[in-house]
Amino acid sequence: MAEPVLVIFFYGLITSLIFALYSVGFSLVFGVARVIDAAYGIWYTTAAYLIYALATRFLLPLPAVIVIVVASMAALGISYYSILVRGLKERIEMIMTTFLVALMVQYLIVAIFTNFPWSIPALFPGSTQVFGVSLFNQQVAAAVTAFLLLLVLWYIVYRTKIGLAIRAVAQDREAALLMGIDPDRVMAFTLALSCTLAGIAALLQAPNSVISPVMGWPMLTLAFAVVVLGGMGDFFGAILASFIIGYSHQLITNLVNPLYSMAAAFVAILLVLWLRPRGVFGRSLE
Repeated sequence: MAEPVLVIFFYGLITSLIFALYSVGFSLVFGVARVIDAAYGIWYTTAAYLIYALATRFLLPLPAVIVIVVASMAALGISYYSILVRGLKERIEMIMTTFLVALMVQYLIVAIFTNFPWSIPALFPGSTQVFGVSLFNQQVAAAVTAFLLLLVLWYIVYRTKIGLAIRAVAQDREAALLMGIDPDRVMAFTLALSCTLAGIAALLQAPNSVISPVMGWPMLTLAFAVVVLGGMGDFFGAILASFIIGYSHQLITNLVNPLYSMAAAFVAILLVLWLRPRGVFGRSLE
């Protein structure tokens, strides 16, 4: 039998990497738009049900499922910005509108798929033994893919022109506009990237598990906890915070009770907002 510390280490690593990949998209949207996208969790849910439909009802092969999900989520992000977000100016207006969008999409999912929980078969079936710890191949693939994509994201944000434009708009929208950067184009790209990351996180996490219309709300809470802890709009802070939340999640799951695992996220939010509103690693929430 594997040592509990090894179980916590490997499962915490997998959980943290997926949390980081998912939460960075939420953090980037806040960094550029300075608003909280309350619909972010529902995009994870939407991607999970799209995967379910493609893989179990249409029986498409894995490469086709991946391509369709990634392309659909990117197109959804661009449409979401062009049709809805672009016209929103006030923060409270953005939060309320995106929250209502999330509820509407959730009811649409219920209308199409019902409230009955469905399961998605593993895209990478089987398991692997690592130092005596049994890991599903789906989890191993998820961890490796998340790590590689985080490296790609780092390169995009810090080593490309579009990344420079994202950081410029996040720092000062008016100054970026004067320098010839189109904030609308940057925001559309950021939302496309954000929705794509939510879709990829669903590809990695949803298979081998049960999906439901309300599954996006806990993910939204976790993403919010990560960016509050790491600092709103801070790329590296979000990654570090993901590991704190991810390992706290696994510690509580393995040593206390899985029912209390979400408590780690809520406690993190409350403590940081109370003791350090700037975030432990990042800049001000203002």
